[in-house]
Amino acid sequence: MAATAVAATLGAFAAAPGLPSSTAAALSHGLARSGAPAPFVDCRDTKCVALTFDDGPTQYTAAILGTLERQHTVATFFLIGPHALHYRKDVLRQLRDGDAIGDHTVTHPNLTRLAPARIDHELETAAGQIASVTGHRPTLFRPPFGAWNAKVRAAAGAEGLPVVMWSVSPADWKNRNPHLIEQRVLARARPGAIIVLHDRYATTPPAVPHIIHALKARGYVLVTVPQMFATTGGLHPGAVYDHGP
Repeated sequence: MAATAVAATLGAFAAAPGLPSSTAAALSHGLARSGAPAPFVDCRDTKCVALTFDDGPTQYTAAILGTLERQHTVATFFLIGPHALHYRKDVLRQLRDGDAIGDHTVTHPNLTRLAPARIDHELETAAGQIASVTGHRPTLFRPPFGAWNAKVRAAAGAEGLPVVMWSVSPADWKNRNPHLIEQRVLARARPGAIIVLHDRYATTPPAVPHIIHALKARGYVLVTVPQMFATTGGLHPGAVYDHGP
């Protein structure tokens, strides 16, 4: 679709009666693409959801990025450090598109089973690897397997990183069926939901276009995790977040 047609479509949708002004502004500008500043969305009066992807980048990440770009949507990606080094173009594409980027360690261990020094190494090394591609250190962290305890929170806090969990999981790592992934996300989505998916499995990318289309049809605005919390005090190092306002 030509850029003028996209703009007209988004503008018409944003002008619909009953939408909060913050939502209308976000829709009229699309979402943050091509390095543009992220639009303001007040998720206290807008039905926001955040799509997040773990374990990438991989050979499947580019397909997800293509879907996000076509649907003028942003997401949050939690990267494994060595993967970021291997798929530099995808990381730079995420950065350019306005997606949020977070730390997902170096070796994807269960951090609760490690000594504090090893936890620090996992977070610090991955952050440095990601920064070597993006030019700045990530400001978000998700622990592998969603496993955290006081040690993990302390390590994240020392790195200046909030711990971002989730409220919706279709278990796409186990249920390798695009239709089932879609069904489970849509059945559990609520305003403020943080949805966890994985860009390491071939069966996840085919579900993403349908999930985005259906969420938008239900009146949701898809935002990054930082956008979701921007009007409620932001995200704080060492604090744990599993849903937005």
